[in-house]
Amino acid sequence: MAEKRTPPPEFWRRVPVDPGYRDWLTVGFDRQVLVVIRTVTTATRLLDVLSLFEHDRRIQVVFTHDDENRAVFSPGIDTFLRRLDASVITWPQAVATRFDLAIAASENDRLHELDAPVLLLPHGIGYQKFYPAGQVVSGMNPNQLLRHGQVVPDAIALSHPVQRDQLRAACPEALGHAVVVGDPCHDRMLVSRHLTPRYRAALATGNRTLVVLCSTWGPGSLYGSRPELPDRLLAELPLDEYQVAVILHPGVWSAHSAWQLQAWLGAPAKTGLAVIPPEQGWQATILAADLVISDEGSAALYAAAVDKPLLMAAGDTATTVTDSPLAALAARTARLDHDGDLAAQLDIARRAHRPGDHEPVVKQAVDSPGRSAELLSRHIYDRLALPLPTVKPSFPPVASPVTEPADITAFLVSAQALDDTVSVSRFPLIPRLPEPPVRPFQHVVAHAEAAELRELDAAAVVYTDLGPDTLGDLLDHWPTARLAASVENGTCHVLPRGGSAVRLSAAGVDPLALASLAYFRLARHEEIVGAQRIQLGKRTAEVIAG
Repeated sequence: MAEKRTPPPEFWRRVPVDPGYRDWLTVGFDRQVLVVIRTVTTATRLLDVLSLFEHDRRIQVVFTHDDENRAVFSPGIDTFLRRLDASVITWPQAVATRFDLAIAASENDRLHELDAPVLLLPHGIGYQKFYPAGQVVSGMNPNQLLRHGQVVPDAIALSHPVQRDQLRAACPEALGHAVVVGDPCHDRMLVSRHLTPRYRAALATGNRTLVVLCSTWGPGSLYGSRPELPDRLLAELPLDEYQVAVILHPGVWSAHSAWQLQAWLGAPAKTGLAVIPPEQGWQATILAADLVISDEGSAALYAAAVDKPLLMAAGDTATTVTDSPLAALAARTARLDHDGDLAAQLDIARRAHRPGDHEPVVKQAVDSPGRSAELLSRHIYDRLALPLPTVKPSFPPVASPVTEPADITAFLVSAQALDDTVSVSRFPLIPRLPEPPVRPFQHVVAHAEAAELRELDAAAVVYTDLGPDTLGDLLDHWPTARLAASVENGTCHVLPRGGSAVRLSAAGVDPLALASLAYFRLARHEEIVGAQRIQLGKRTAEVIAG
């Protein structure tokens, strides 16, 4: 009787790369590609490249990461790979297996141990940054590119021919391995520009001006040096006219943890800040932006490459490579005055921007725009010794951002008369600011069933969505409120303390804003009813009272 064969531990990790398990496979692929993941940043960069051949049944792709040689920013990789639901093998198995090609986006992995030609890509837009506390260019560390006098990568991808000079200075032995392939992320954004309306819809931007904050990692970054800036923008930009989003480098999430970042940004998110997760959506958010505020990170160059108005808010110049395109962009871009009027500066930056303003810098950063898919595909298929697919290589559009919708339950509202129109400006109520702005006829509007107690205690207007029959009870329960309001079906019913209920409506205007119009009339000892108009954001409408 034949002895029953017991599979080795974690035998599932050996499929599909172990020849002993080929009989278990369904698709008879011809080549095996190993993808080496070091951080979430490198993972998202490599997924751009994989999109060029992921549909090719001749190629089987597996992933690995080196648990014994983890990066400082490696936290988050395990979760990322689980969500990807790909075949992941251990580093020892990757080292013991022959691959037709290995693709990596960091020279700091032990690539010399792999039995495969290695394609090394940058994990930003070219090579713009030094490693901290030194003058070694990130992506070109000679101690990693060379082992025993031999160049480790079979090919080192550059986004622009001028980077050959950088490579020559950093590691002259590797110069013959350089290949210029443009920038995949840049080109994916270019082929996604027509989807900007979809991205704005995913963010629930509407016709508001979208201001996007981009922060790299480190103490000199935007978020590291100006963590209060999101709150200030929310407090100073009317939420019916502006939306604010923040993109933090994956290294910020890895170093501090997703839990901690969500805790720190949880309060701003509840008051309207769109927090973009590190795995997906940052490119789409930049495409959707009306203006980008950035530090000296790659996101600034990507924003410039898609011609966005730009302001620099911070910058650790010590880590920016001298004479790099990023340094040139930082030098020629206006800087945000943190002590000045933020709204006025945003308006000036948008009006001053002209199409093509960033083009001279972008041309120094990315060569052959729109051709990266072609150049990379040609190189990859040459290394795999496979004919190119008959379909012309191209990148898919970037994915839409996925964010939690803001559920603002307390507003700080001001109002002023402009001839026969009452202009209402609403802001989220942000108690975190030490000196909140003071505006004319300023008052708090709070949701009776959802706002916090301290917000309701400060509210001049308390509102509900339970119907107008509850308004009298609201005023009894909240004695400091001057007005109760009920919002439903585009209509606002208001009940002033000691007065009679009035029904208000205005086409195309959030009916809750009509409660602030009523408060404004009461504060000026005027009748709520009568001919009047309301201006909210970019919308002006006739108010119908009855």
